[in-house]
Amino acid sequence: MADVPADGLAPDSIEVLLMIHPLGFFAELSPGWGLPLDGSIRDAVRLAGEFDEDRIAGYLRGGTGIWSEMSAGPDVLDPEAPDLTGIGSLYTDGTWIWREDLAYYLSKYHVTLPADFLGHARGLGYSAPRVPDSRLIEIATEDLGMDLG
Repeated sequence: MADVPADGLAPDSIEVLLMIHPLGFFAELSPGWGLPLDGSIRDAVRLAGEFDEDRIAGYLRGGTGIWSEMSAGPDVLDPEAPDLTGIGSLYTDGTWIWREDLAYYLSKYHVTLPADFLGHARGLGYSAPRVPDSRLIEIATEDLGMDLG
């Protein structure tokens, strides 16, 4: 029998574990930054949002920018809508990471977000904490695989 590490995972079954939690990286949205996808955005659309949807959207808008792009792209759910700017930009609260356009999709289409994120934002009083530079560098290099050298 092969040796099994103390964590119980056989060497060939070890996956890359992210320290950050990706949020709202839907299959139709590009760039996805190589992060795990949350399925189709079409499956996440709801007729109505959470009771505190405006405050959750405010939390998303108040995150710390980790990557800024001047890119623009279409609303993937309404090709007739004006282009969205900064779609490749990333924000974080140090625990979660999301694209700049997630607040738009939440506000306009009431996309479903994970209950653990909603609890996290509510627990912080809907105020995303400022993330220190050291944590931003850690997310960029370890979770996103950026070479900042």
